[in-house]
Amino acid sequence: MTFGLFLLNSVPPWKTDAEEIHDGLEQIRVADELGFHSAWIAEHNARLYGVITSAPVYLAAAAAMTKRIRLGSAVVRLPLHHPIRLAEELSFVDVVSRGRLDIGVGKGYDDHEFAAYNVDYNLRDELYLETLDILKTAMTYEKVSYSGNYYHVQDIQTFPRPIQKPMPPLYVMVSRNDASIVNAAKQGHSFILGGRDYEDATRKIRIYRETALAAGYSEDYINEVIERSGKLVNVHVAETTEQAVKEYEQGLMWYMNARQNRGKFGFSYEEQSYDYYVMHGNVIIGSPEKVREDIRLFREKTGLNHMLCWFNCGGQPQAQVLKSLRLFAEEVMPYFSSGNPVHESVLPNGP
Repeated sequence: MTFGLFLLNSVPPWKTDAEEIHDGLEQIRVADELGFHSAWIAEHNARLYGVITSAPVYLAAAAAMTKRIRLGSAVVRLPLHHPIRLAEELSFVDVVSRGRLDIGVGKGYDDHEFAAYNVDYNLRDELYLETLDILKTAMTYEKVSYSGNYYHVQDIQTFPRPIQKPMPPLYVMVSRNDASIVNAAKQGHSFILGGRDYEDATRKIRIYRETALAAGYSEDYINEVIERSGKLVNVHVAETTEQAVKEYEQGLMWYMNARQNRGKFGFSYEEQSYDYYVMHGNVIIGSPEKVREDIRLFREKTGLNHMLCWFNCGGQPQAQVLKSLRLFAEEVMPYFSSGNPVHESVLPNGP
């Protein structure tokens, strides 16, 4: 299995945006040194629960301070970017990282964020499709010509060129709606599953496989895509399960009550007690032994071999997050590796 980080960069009352931004970059640097597979950056604006307004900018900073970890957007909101400029910025990240970029794309779901940039929320589906078409063309070919309802470009060259050919892997974020997984399958894209339970994940993977086969993709190609696709899960590790449950509560509950977007991550839209989240299948909290068992069940139930771990949900204390990363890397990841050595901890002194 491979394990990645998911970073939303939330700013609860006990943190500043500057602290959270630097904390996130340090988490990525440490994860790189500990042997995590990937780090994925969410993109939001005008909301305290996510203060990274441009995934490519943050990814470029992370690329400059890491060596091995893959770097992904989860997601870059296509309707809020000019497609040519976005292609240029993402190609820059691929160059700086020496070919470690993964591109996760989405439509955006918050009309307030669209209003802040004076973009009509009702046009997001059409803008998404046009932007995606131009983005893929610009990153694959040296010149772009396109005529749509919103964008018209003629014989435009984009620089720099990405290192990965024909372009960096493209992922679609899938939450509750089956239409997203169907569209991803028709286009042959990888996917990251957001919410719901493991049974829903299994059903969506089945839909992907059936749709992709009907679209003409080979079994080998589909298996390759599913192998690198994954699911987002809240994760925290401590010496004991009791300690882990206690530590994770404040940040998680702040985030879950910050706004009615819990459903995007598979939780009830209604307010719930902390016990509800602790027992939920999308939350893996506990001792290393418990977390190992929960991940074993995750793989058994979903068939997926890639997990995006949300260690820092709701602006958790930095020392706590770094300690959890270390415990996960040293006492969980080796049980799911293919003989890879455990990376020596490089965390600073502390708890």
